[in-house]
Amino acid sequence: MISIKNVSKWYGQFQVLTDCTTEVKKGEVVVVCGPSGSGKSTLIKTVNGLEPFQQGEILVNGQSVGDRKTNLSKLRSKVGMVF
Repeated sequence: MISIKNVSKWYGQFQVLTDCTTEVKKGEVVVVCGPSGSGKSTLIKTVNGLEPFQQGEILVNGQSVGDRKTNLSKLRSKVGMVF
């Protein structure tokens, strides 16, 4: 399961993600859609630990993406993404 709770991200003064919250259960397929520049790719990259986020929490199967102790390579092997 993927749990995203109140995730926010900034590039300098520009806030890309604002308090994003959602849950994806095991086996679910989710599409993230929206206009260009709305933060879709950034959100997906934060879930896989490819982009840091400044606020909130992301858990993948109970493991915190933001925790430096988390083995991101192992975590990424459990999550698929397509751009």
